[in-house]
Amino acid sequence: MRSRLALSPVIAIVLVAIFTVNAMAGGAAQIKRPTPIKPVYKSLPAHDNTNELVFKLVEGIGQPEFDGNRFLRVTAEWDRLNNEILSHNKSTSCQPHIITAKADLDRLRAEGMRRVGHTLPDLTLYYRLTIADNATADDKLDLVRALNSLDIVEIAYFAPKPELANIETKIALTPVWEYSQWYLQPAPTGLDAYYGWSFAGGKGETVKMVDIEGNWVESHEDLHGGTDSWHIAGSKILDPGWWHHGTAVLGEVAADSNSFGMTGIAYNVDLGTVSIGSMSTASALTTATNNTVAGDIILIELHAPGPHYDFQSVSGQTGYVAMEYWQENFDAIVNASALGRIVVEAAGNGEENYDDQTIYNHFFDSTYRYSGAVMVGAGTLSHVPEWFTNYGERVDVHGFGSNVYTLGYGGLYGSDTTNYYTATFGGTSSASPIIVGACAILQGIHKQAHGRPLDYTEMHELLMNYSTPQAAHFKLIGPMPNLQGSCDQVVGVSFTADTTIGWAPLAVDFEASSGLTVDSWDWDFGDGNLDTGQTTSHTYLGPGMYDVSLEIQAGEETRSSTKSSYIKVLADSMIADTAEALPGEIVEIAVYGRNSIPINEIIVPVVYDGDMALTYDHFSTDSCRTDYFEVQSQVHFSPSTKKTTFKLQASSSGTAPDLPAGAGPIIRLFFQIDAGAQHTETTTIAIDGYSTRLPEFNGNILDYAPRTVGGLVKLCLSRGDMDGEIGITIADLVYMVDFMFNSGLPPFPMDLGDVDCSGAVDIADLVYMVDWMFSGGPAPCGC
Repeated sequence: MRSRLALSPVIAIVLVAIFTVNAMAGGAAQIKRPTPIKPVYKSLPAHDNTNELVFKLVEGIGQPEFDGNRFLRVTAEWDRLNNEILSHNKSTSCQPHIITAKADLDRLRAEGMRRVGHTLPDLTLYYRLTIADNATADDKLDLVRALNSLDIVEIAYFAPKPELANIETKIALTPVWEYSQWYLQPAPTGLDAYYGWSFAGGKGETVKMVDIEGNWVESHEDLHGGTDSWHIAGSKILDPGWWHHGTAVLGEVAADSNSFGMTGIAYNVDLGTVSIGSMSTASALTTATNNTVAGDIILIELHAPGPHYDFQSVSGQTGYVAMEYWQENFDAIVNASALGRIVVEAAGNGEENYDDQTIYNHFFDSTYRYSGAVMVGAGTLSHVPEWFTNYGERVDVHGFGSNVYTLGYGGLYGSDTTNYYTATFGGTSSASPIIVGACAILQGIHKQAHGRPLDYTEMHELLMNYSTPQAAHFKLIGPMPNLQGSCDQVVGVSFTADTTIGWAPLAVDFEASSGLTVDSWDWDFGDGNLDTGQTTSHTYLGPGMYDVSLEIQAGEETRSSTKSSYIKVLADSMIADTAEALPGEIVEIAVYGRNSIPINEIIVPVVYDGDMALTYDHFSTDSCRTDYFEVQSQVHFSPSTKKTTFKLQASSSGTAPDLPAGAGPIIRLFFQIDAGAQHTETTTIAIDGYSTRLPEFNGNILDYAPRTVGGLVKLCLSRGDMDGEIGITIADLVYMVDFMFNSGLPPFPMDLGDVDCSGAVDIADLVYMVDWMFSGGPAPCGC
């Protein structure tokens, strides 16, 4: 097994602009959220705010009541947590970490789960613990270690400490305006915003973008005429570096189309801003989500020192990484994506290789952990990766990372902040707004043509499939979107389903739309069935994941759209076997699992309380489908109540694959039968759950409860042993003769006399017994 990364989470938040002048001068992945890895701190990280701890309670625990001092639950684990919270030499206060109201978080989560059809992280489970002023370094380390040792705590880490990092560079200034905004130009240079503007909705109409950073100049003459007020929440950071940076970002997307200055990529977009000046990045994300609707865009213009240099700020911004590295931000992005928001995230300027698993484990492996955000790298005008950009498979697309013309700073032109312009904005900070502009154009066109917004999977496919590839280079930063191809595709064809996951048989209603005059609509449901028409219905009879395709003919044009694994049909079960053994022996019960979609965690609750006394002995996954799982543990055991629960997890760190769809044994349970057990006694092996321990199949697609069938343990009859004495002797043969010919007592139970397992007790059984005892014939059947 690969070694696990010792994670030291949230550090300082910084802007991702790398080049500024002096202020006064493929098919998309599905959202995936594995259980986070708990950090291991060897010493206090110097760059963290070690006066605060962020901790999150485990998913599935409900929403425990908190009275401001302690959690109102009573078990040993909760007592330990409350003791840490109330420890005066360690902490002074505890409060919810995400400032958005609980009712709003619950509403957003419920809406998101309805949209995507699976469980989302519960952001109400995040709490912030303020550490006492007199706490020593050892006290702080003891506290975070104590919290991470609790099973009811999913993760605990030190809280972020915001900072600003600008790098000054001297680049020749050229007083050129829109014509030097290369990102507006046709491919292969830019996005071809001009082509997008030719479509209804193609200037960002009906779309809102919210920028998360520190400050902006709302009175700039080239941003909605300098008269708009778009700030949503958060105390602005009163520093020129922050407000010039924010203004430059907004200028790329939304600078007015007028007779002066710059022209934004999607200049009719609505604006919103949230500042981290008085809240965490995760709180800013939930605030932005709560102030937008499905289809709107959230931009994260931040990065922070990552694990490569032990979360320390070293030379410049070396080692800085995208904000989703930290769990609270990742979870907030997952919820936003599920709610239909398009999240665009700067990849960061740290020169980091996200594919280096010796540093990043699987944190940036989208097959293991995926937030849904569009991650943006930085390239040059010729699409070569910038020297500073982070890179790797997780980076989806790129924008320009240097010499970007936009608003702010004043190096190109201006007399005060209301009319400053620059020609030298850069970093993944300048690259990300370019992608936001592309998203706004595509979203506006799609809403106009189809009456609904694109979701994050559809947006990823459009941005990446219709694009200009990066220049050949070992640093992977993804392509630059080409709006000509993607706009044509958006107008062409789109379809939705009223449900995408459920139990077989699953009836699904499909509806299609197009911006063209369509002559024919041809559907392929992925299970061998076809249909025609703009709307159609289909019932899936068998379990599986089905691709759905639609092809239209509009005059001489043919357009098509395919959604991979779009419909997921379940017929999943967990079934315990029936077994028998003799008194005092060990009996094995196999539990079988059938899953229709890939899963990576199985919870098996077991109750073995019945007439026959059983003692739990051990469990095994030998020769099971789960034998490669890296986590195989008994997470609960109560011998007195005959209850136990097992957790089987492919990996806690992404080093093992999901369990593919299939059927077969998943765990083997071993019990010892009481030596005094009677033939009339049996015990059911129930696996349908008890208390809060419920059967679960969990995966990146869905967390759900399989249908369960319990097993049974019964005594294996010692056929032929009819006289009540242990062992088969001549006395048992006499007993059978007496029963058959002299009206003697019948065997009890009668099956004891069925030594040939024919289903009846007759003369053949007597002959069978004689043959076995005196002529070397076969032994009685059964045990």
